[in-house]
Parts: sequence; C-alpha cells; structure tokens
Amino acid sequence: KRGAAHLCAFEQMRLMLIPPVSASAGIAVATAAVATGVLAGLVLHGIRPHAWAYRRAAETPFRREASLAIWLALRCGKAIVDNAGARVQWKDADGIDPCTATDEANEALVCKELARAFPRHAIIGEEASAKAGRVPALDERTPTWIVDPIDGTQNFVHGLPLSAVSIGLCVDGAPVLGVVYCPHLDELFFGVAGHGSFLNGKRLSADGVEALSQAMVITDVGYERSKVGVRRLGAAYTAVLDEGVRALRVIGSSVLSACWVACGRASAFYCGMHERDCPKPWDWCAAYVIAREAGVHFLRLDGATLATTPDAAATAAPFAVMDCGSACCAGSSKLADLLQALICSSLANADE
Repeated sequence: KRGAAHLCAFEQMRLMLIPPVSASAGIAVATAAVATGVLAGLVLHGIRPHAWAYRRAAETPFRREASLAIWLALRCGKAIVDNAGARVQWKDADGIDPCTATDEANEALVCKELARAFPRHAIIGEEASAKAGRVPALDERTPTWIVDPIDGTQNFVHGLPLSAVSIGLCVDGAPVLGVVYCPHLDELFFGVAGHGSFLNGKRLSADGVEALSQAMVITDVGYERSKVGVRRLGAAYTAVLDEGVRALRVIGSSVLSACWVACGRASAFYCGMHERDCPKPWDWCAAYVIAREAGVHFLRLDGATLATTPDAAATAAPFAVMDCGSACCAGSSKLADLLQALICSSLANADE
C-alpha cells in the first residue's frame, strides 16, 4: 500500500474527505477527523474549502474527477486574488488579448495535477492553445479536460474583481462536468450532467423570463475591433435595445455570464457577432454543464440547436463544444428563440 507521504496533495485530501464506501466505522470516524484538519488547513492558507462541493461530487459518477477539479479551482482562485493587477504579456500584435504569469502558472498547476491523477485523459488549455496557434481537435474516444486558468483576464489585469477559473470535462465528446470559481466573490459553481448544478451549495434554476422587457441580458465584445466586426456588434446591440430589453450589460467574462444566467442574475447571454468576439471551447465547456443543469436553453446564432434542458427529448442534438463560438443562451426557450431570431436578422442586415 502506498503511504500518504507518497500521494500528491490532492489525493491526500480526496481520501480524507471522501472515505471508501467499504470503510469500517472506526476508519470512517478517523478519516472524518483528519478531513476536519485538512479543511482547517485550507482556511489557514486563505482558501475557503467549500466542503459542500466535495459532498455533491461524491454523489455523482465523476466523484474523483469532480473532487480534483474543485480543489484545483480553489487553488487557482487564490492565485488570482493574490496577484490581482499583475504584469501582462500580449498574445496578439494589437495589444488586446492579454496573458499573465498567473494565467500560465494556473494552467501549469491544473495540467500537472490532472495528468498525474488521470494519465489517460487529454487536456486542452487556453494558454497552451494560444502558444500552439491552434485549438487541438477533440478526440471523442478520450475523456478530455478543457481549462481556462483565468476567464476575464482583462478584468484581472486592470484590477476589476470579476474573473473566474473554469475547468470542464468532456466524455464521448460531450461536456459532463463543470467547475467555475469566482474568487473575488468566493462563489463556486458546480454541475454534473444529470445531477444538477449548484452555487455555494444552493441548487440552481434559471429565471424563466420570456419577454425582453423583463430581461437582464449580458453580452460581450471580446477582442473584435475590425470595421466589419464593430458594425455587426453595433447592429446586435441596436436590435436588442430597440426591442425594449430591460437591461443590457457587459461583465467581461463569458464563463461568468453563462453562470449568471444559470443562477438567475441574468435572463440571457449572447456573443459571437464576429471572429474575435467568439468564445472558445474553454469559455463554454464548464459553464455549459452548469447552465444546462439549471434549465438554460442554448442556441447557435446560425439557427442550429446546440443544447436543450435536461428533460428534452433524447434525440436532441448534443452540444458541439469545439464549434460553439456564436451562440445565445436564455432561461426560457421562448426568450432564446426570440434572441436568436432578433440577432440573426440584425447581422444579416448589417452585412448587406
């Protein structure tokens, strides 16, 4: 048997927090006592442990995967808070798309621990993809992690307290697990396909708003600065405002935007008007699971259905995580359909 000293930090914590089902009563009591010490240690290091999430993880088929993702998200979240306003490098010649040492360190930590715990899994990370100049293809035969070490890096660089860590898992080509942590608000979103989604222990449910006049809608501009792109962005804004939307907001994080629809802070989110404002797989993967489990409807802005609520027909098309840049999501199917038609029409007119 391996001694605890030979286990990575996560494995020690996982074994302490989640005793084997076959453990005797005495071992279970001892394990619970040690778990209390581990949680206290996290608090001493400035990380609230969110023990509720590990308990929820234990109720799902992805117990080990979810527990590791939760632990990593909390660790990375602390790094975000500790390094707010960090020095920045730029991924592009325009000086618009940032990368910081914290992005790189967070992704390195996540990839290292995921590879150690699940050596047969693949990993797609934002920073590694940026350096390679391409997003790797998703092999549906291999469980694949999709990671955004800091979503909302512009906010992070400028000291705006609104960014998040996003860790998602795809199995058979479909997202099944999502963990999103916003350390500034100490909010942990967690969802597993078929097992619901939660925010700090509370089960999530979308607001169900059907009319734009009652809707808080979030959008994003990304890094789009071309004349064509700006015209398309403006056309979509104008269409939504002309339709009488109650409020239109940009928060600077696609991941949190979708999660906020899941928890009812917003009624809808849309993005992807042109090439450089389109979210990537790491923007959608984890948040999609969380939002879908809360009853959020996803539609592509080209008209193809990306996702449905959990009680939808089994024949519904699966979410295409690697091809989902231009999309909208809403807490009701009626609002999703309305936004899709409104935005697609506005973009067609802008291109004439």
